Amino acid sequence: PTLPAWPAVLTDSVRCQIVKSGPVQVRNIVFPQNSENPPRRFTNDNYMRSMKNGEKILRSWMLYSMSTDSVFCFACTVFGKRDNALSNHGFRTWRNLAHHLKEHEYSKGHCDNMTNWHELQRRLQTNTTIDQRQQNLMQIEIEHWKGVIRRVIAIICHLAERNQALRRTTSELYDPHNGNFLAQVELMAQFDSVMTEHIRRIQNKETRVHYLSGTIQNEIIALIGNKVLEEIVRRVHRAKYYSVIMDCTPDVSHKEQLSIVLRIVNCEPSVSIAEHFFGFLDVEDTTGKGLTEVLLDHLQKHSLSLSDSNMMGHKQGVQARNLQLNSKAFCIPCSSHTLNLVVADAAKSSVLSISFFGVLQRLYNLFSSSVQRWAVLKENVKQLTLKPLSTTRWEARIDCVKVMRYQLPEILDALSALQTFAIEKGDSETMSTAESLHGELKTWSFLLCTITWYNVLYQINHVSNLLQSPNVSMETLRSETEGVKDYLKDFRENGIASCQTDAKDIAENLDMEMTLPEKRQRKKKRQSLYEGTEETQSTPDETFRRDFFLPMVDTALRSLSDRFSRLKDVYDLYDFLFSKDNMKQTMKNGKLHERCKKLEQTLHDIDADDLALEINSSLYTFPDHVATSPFDMLNYIYSEKLLDLYSNLSIALRLLLTLPVTVASGERSFSALKLIKNYMRSTMGQERLTGLALMSIERDVRRSLDMEDIVIAFAEDKARKQQF
Repeated sequence: PTLPAWPAVLTDSVRCQIVKSGPVQVRNIVFPQNSENPPRRFTNDNYMRSMKNGEKILRSWMLYSMSTDSVFCFACTVFGKRDNALSNHGFRTWRNLAHHLKEHEYSKGHCDNMTNWHELQRRLQTNTTIDQRQQNLMQIEIEHWKGVIRRVIAIICHLAERNQALRRTTSELYDPHNGNFLAQVELMAQFDSVMTEHIRRIQNKETRVHYLSGTIQNEIIALIGNKVLEEIVRRVHRAKYYSVIMDCTPDVSHKEQLSIVLRIVNCEPSVSIAEHFFGFLDVEDTTGKGLTEVLLDHLQKHSLSLSDSNMMGHKQGVQARNLQLNSKAFCIPCSSHTLNLVVADAAKSSVLSISFFGVLQRLYNLFSSSVQRWAVLKENVKQLTLKPLSTTRWEARIDCVKVMRYQLPEILDALSALQTFAIEKGDSETMSTAESLHGELKTWSFLLCTITWYNVLYQINHVSNLLQSPNVSMETLRSETEGVKDYLKDFRENGIASCQTDAKDIAENLDMEMTLPEKRQRKKKRQSLYEGTEETQSTPDETFRRDFFLPMVDTALRSLSDRFSRLKDVYDLYDFLFSKDNMKQTMKNGKLHERCKKLEQTLHDIDADDLALEINSSLYTFPDHVATSPFDMLNYIYSEKLLDLYSNLSIALRLLLTLPVTVASGERSFSALKLIKNYMRSTMGQERLTGLALMSIERDVRRSLDMEDIVIAFAEDKARKQQF
């Protein structure tokens, strides 16, 4: 520690540690001036004593304190009574420094302290100090506790990464109800000498503090969690720009947990996109104002500025409040949630669609409500199995449609077998339900609905899963959503014919009648005698197309366009950077400087003229294989060490890649939340929950950290309490 941080009373062990370290003289800084007239300052020459013959002798005892801008005598501070300026509060009257130093050097107290210093230094070097034996015993004890703490930390990290509970009802060793943590300690003691010795001391009551209690677990979890957070903050500061991904969910104890994830672009040693979990926060006020205040407090606590951030989430009010604080921030809706809402809108577009999903849920309920019925299902359906309808992720309903698409004959056989089983058991309700469902499933209209919905859900679910990767950026989002639009437009024109072709093969195997039910046409009442009596008669195929197919596809197309229209501002700002072809087309249209200027006015972090020149240069120098995406272009700039040539372009690409596409990382943290804080651990504190979640979700960051400082701090503190 620096001199002012030394304790007022030095113990023998602390004095020995200080002497071992020795005095460190500060040299390579610009020393500040004082308030004298004229102003004076300390210099490196003051460390030397000038002799009359021109020689200079180093004053090894002199120390300069940067915090107090004063000099101290090392020997008198460590061994003296601190009864003068050089050993107490420091000397900083630079005008009289030379005279004061000369008087001090020849004082009796200084000479005695110098002798004591050199004597202790010599004994430490030869291990002949009076308390050397005690120090050796202390060092042995420190090494023992280091070994114990290393193993305790390893066990805690091992269990936390697997989301397993550490404690149970008791905290006694070799009790069958003492939990996973103590069970691991007992197992390790069977093969490890350090842990064997530690447990021996505990059982023989040679030590009272054993570092196996729940309190110590909480302390270690908090320390490791804070180290992980510090490393994440360090990476965010190094990346400069970051996005905040927010999502909320209630936990098992009915608390609203706000998950915060930070998305950054790492450029060294190679370009990569990372989304780091930043903790769970217990929020009571879930309004826009409440969530914003919680977010700002959390960011400020970890020295993160909102000026370098973007926002993602779907809590209304948060976006507007953050835009007031940072006009450069973009608030982007989650694309996976948006696609989910598109499917939800399409599923409610017609009575036939609503009825179709109702039949699927009834079928699942029938078989899942009894172990015997489920056994009948498994006996007939070998590959896939029935799934319940997801109430939140509509695009995930492909799982329950898929089994109908590929194993409809087997499902019908299972229903027939269930009817026979119900007759044998005398269960009239089950028999009636199975017979009814068998009749509904073995219809041409249900088969066409199955094929149609499977094709649409497959396309949307594929895109949704693709967008959930952290490496996906805005150009992929636009290309994939445009691809879905193009598919739906083509499907509107040609889809019903292809669905009928696929359904025909299945229907022939089932001897199914390939006709749609005719709907009785409602006669229109004539209002006057001269009105015509001719009425247009729609065929069953036309009715099916009009009442089911077109409403579903048109609703999906309209919802897709409306819901993704909020990204238009982002595309208008960044889309000319999506690829080399986009840059070339923008230049060909004569709008390159205009687009660069708009980017500069919005973000203020680039120079528009320089960016335009760099883009123009990149069109001729970037290879074609790296010019297809912003990520490849940025990676090329850093891997080829071209940052000095494309500095503004690299900043623009980093800002673009920092924009998140989905809140999938936040939702993945909810999976960890449900495993960590389950109904048997519902009383867990917030600090412990966040620490365990950080150790589990950010296991790669945790494994990259050195835990030795935690080990040393615990071990030395314990060793000093030991009596020798």
